[in-house]
Amino acid sequence: MSRIFMTAAALVLLTVCTARATIPPTPKLDDRAAEPAADVAQLVQKAFTDASHNDTASAQARLDKAVHAEGFDDLPTDLRYRALLVASLIATQSGQDKKAHEMVVRATAFDEADETAWTTRLSTAFSVGDYSDAGHCVAVLAQRWPGKLGNLNSGAIRQLHYQFLQVQNPDTDREMLDALFDAGWLESGIEPSNLWRDLALLHIEHNDIARATAVALRITSAQAALSMRVDRRFDPITLKRPQDFDIDRLVAAEIKAAQERVKAQPDKLEPIADLQALLLITGQYARVLSISNTVLIHSGHGDGPKTYTDFDDKYPWVLDNRSRAFKRQGRWDDAVRVEVLAARRPEHGGMNVSQLINLGELYADLDLPDKAADTIVELGNMSPFGRMQLESVKLRIAVAKNDAAAIAASMSYQREHRADAIATWEDALLLCGKLDEAESLLIERLQKPAWRNAALVDMQHYADVTETPKEKLIHDRWNTVTARPDVQAAMQKVGRVEKFHITEALR
Repeated sequence: MSRIFMTAAALVLLTVCTARATIPPTPKLDDRAAEPAADVAQLVQKAFTDASHNDTASAQARLDKAVHAEGFDDLPTDLRYRALLVASLIATQSGQDKKAHEMVVRATAFDEADETAWTTRLSTAFSVGDYSDAGHCVAVLAQRWPGKLGNLNSGAIRQLHYQFLQVQNPDTDREMLDALFDAGWLESGIEPSNLWRDLALLHIEHNDIARATAVALRITSAQAALSMRVDRRFDPITLKRPQDFDIDRLVAAEIKAAQERVKAQPDKLEPIADLQALLLITGQYARVLSISNTVLIHSGHGDGPKTYTDFDDKYPWVLDNRSRAFKRQGRWDDAVRVEVLAARRPEHGGMNVSQLINLGELYADLDLPDKAADTIVELGNMSPFGRMQLESVKLRIAVAKNDAAAIAASMSYQREHRADAIATWEDALLLCGKLDEAESLLIERLQKPAWRNAALVDMQHYADVTETPKEKLIHDRWNTVTARPDVQAAMQKVGRVEKFHITEALR
C-alpha cells in the first residue's frame, strides 16, 4: 500500500475538535458532471485503489472528477474527507501546490481532520505564499495538539512572525503567538523570548496589560528584557516590575541554564553554541574558547559526527563563536584562522554562505581588502538579509581601495534594499562618512514603530570591547551621530538610554 493511501486511511480513525470553518459544499460548476452519489463513491474507491498501487496519475484524475461531481456532496462525510485529503497529498507529491492547498483547506473543514491534515495545510500554505493561512494553521495545531509542537520548524514560525510584521498583520500574528504561548511552546527547550516580547507589545497595543504582563513574565532572555526596558511602549510592564527586568540577574540565570543544558545533552553542540553566545556578551572570552576545546579535539580525530548528533549543523557556529572570542581578545590571526575553518564547513549541504560572509567581513575590518574580495568572489543563493551583509562586505572592500564606482554600486543597492537590514544601511552611511544622512535615518528608525526597538537597543551604552579598525571607525562616528541634539530629542520621546554591563549583541 502506498504511503499516500496509508496516511489518508489512518486519518479517518481519529476524531478531533471541530474545525473553525464549516464544511463547504462542492462549487456549483456549470460544466460539472451530474453523476449519482453511488457512481461518485465508486470513482473515489477506484482512485484509492490506484493510489494503493502507486498509480498516482490515475488516482488524481479520478479524484479530480469525483470532487467536482454533483453527487460528491451526497457521499458520507468520512469518504469526502478522505477523497479531499488524498487529492491534496497526491497534488503535493507532484508539485501542484495551489491545487494541494485548495483540496486540504476543504479537507480540514471536516471534524475528522487531524494533525496530519492540518500540517499538510500548513506546508501547502507556505508553498503558495498564503502566510495568513499558515499562521492560522500553526494556531490550530498549537490549540489541538500542543504535545506535538516539537514537530514544527521553529524557523518557519519565526519567518511567519517576520512576515506578519512586514505586512502589518497583527491579528494573525497575535492568534498564532497566543496559541503557541498557551500551549507552552519552547524552542529547543528555551523560551522564545523575542516572540513573547513582541506578543506582549501586541497586547499592550490592545490595552490588555494583564495579558501582556503574563506573557512578559515568561521572558528569560536578558537581551529581550533589555530591549523592553529601553522602549517606553513597555513601560506599563517594566516600570511596575523592575526586578523582573534586571539584566545582570537574567543573564546570570541564562548562563546557568545553558550550562545545565550542556551537561544534560552531551551529544549536542547546540547547547555549547548557546552558552558561547552568552559568554561572549558577558566578556568571558577565555571560557568561550575553553568550552569548545573538546569539540575541536573530536573534530580533529574525525569523530565529531559520531560524538554530536547535530555536528554538521552546529559545528560551524561553535567555530564562529570561537573566532569572535579571539577577535575580542585582539588575537586577529587566531580569529581569522578559526573563521577560515568555519567557512570551509558546508551549510545545509552546500556552500557556507554565512561564515564566508563573516570571514570576508573580518578580513575587510582588518584592512585586508584583497583577501576579503577573494573570500566572497563566488557565493550561492542567500536571503535578502544575507545579501545586505554581502553588500556590506563589498562596501568595506571598495572603501579600502578607494574604488568610487564600486562604492556607488554597493550604496545604491543598499539604499534600495535598506528595509531588508536597516541597521546594516545605517553602518554603510557611517562608513562612508555621511553623518547627516545617518542622523536622519536614525531619527526615522526611532519614529517608525517597526524599527524603533532595534534602534533603541543600538543606542544603549555597553561594556567596552576590543575593536577592529573598521569597527572603531564606525563606532566613533555612531557616537557622534547619537549625541546630536535632534537625535537625543527623538530618542527621549520614545525611549531611554542606560549603561549595561553586557556587550552589544550581534545584529
